[in-house]
Amino acid sequence: MSKIIVTAIGVSGSGKSNAFGAIIELLKVRRRDSYYLTACGATPEERIRNSGRIDRIANINKGFVNPTMIENEFPFAFGGHFRPDVPTWPLLDLPLLDYPGGLLQTMLEDGSEESDRLLHRIMDTDVLLLFADANILSEEDGEEVAQQKIAREINTIFEILGTDRDTAFVSRPRTVVLLLTKCDSNLIPKELRENSFRGLINRALRVFGTTVNFCINQPNWKIAIVPTSTCGDGNSKTWRDADGTYHAQMTAPPQPYGFDLAILYGIMSELDNRIRLGYDGSDAAPARLEHKKGVVSRLQWRHILSRLSAQESEQFELYRLYSANLHSILDPLAGTQLFEI
Repeated sequence: MSKIIVTAIGVSGSGKSNAFGAIIELLKVRRRDSYYLTACGATPEERIRNSGRIDRIANINKGFVNPTMIENEFPFAFGGHFRPDVPTWPLLDLPLLDYPGGLLQTMLEDGSEESDRLLHRIMDTDVLLLFADANILSEEDGEEVAQQKIAREINTIFEILGTDRDTAFVSRPRTVVLLLTKCDSNLIPKELRENSFRGLINRALRVFGTTVNFCINQPNWKIAIVPTSTCGDGNSKTWRDADGTYHAQMTAPPQPYGFDLAILYGIMSELDNRIRLGYDGSDAAPARLEHKKGVVSRLQWRHILSRLSAQESEQFELYRLYSANLHSILDPLAGTQLFEI
């Protein structure tokens, strides 16, 4: 099965963990625009086990994600039912990985085995989701303070990886999506909310300036910003205590938004890359297979390669169908719910 790897990074409290509960609600339960997430697996038994794991880790009505785990991997597969001629089975695996925000700070201080693993995961990721708390972005303390609170580690990682002699990080296409979380907060000033959060977005572009400029300067990279909310506008009350810590209380059933757009945009961009480069993301593409004597005859081997080639052609045709449909959904949202930089 082809796959797209997605990794979420952000400091503690940026809203990453809750985001996965919202993603499940929007793409596993509601299935936006006939697109869906389901459990991946090679057998029905494995898919059932993974489905149970997903439900245990993230539940939008039960506090979302277990915060005690070092890392949470959501074994998803992604598919769609947007046309009657599209197969009902998933298009590809979509593993989503969430690391605790504290690992970013650990990485810049004394390091650890877990933070090293996160760094390598970032380098292997197709779609990076960066999380920024809208409450902190909108504080009156200034953008430099916000940069220190929520962007310093991420900016440093991009700066170091971008100047490393090993060009593996920059040589392959990637998609970066900056998610502005907690946009339902009543503490965000009106001037930052107006015009689809344009003021807040401009502030985020400056706070994450090193990261944004790096992504813009990579010819095969894409970067976008998406305002998001786990609760939904008007469904929570936010306040800041004397220590500067933010708290939110749900006042109505959650109605999340934005997270599904971030996932769909990342998938669309990655499919565009694979169509352009002729790469399907599977673990064993025909071009990398070698004939081993004594295993099968040459005639059988040619038949195997022919079958694999036909499957690859079918996969790319599905990529084109999915990409075209995703563009028809997401392109009209540009500048209002999704901002491509």
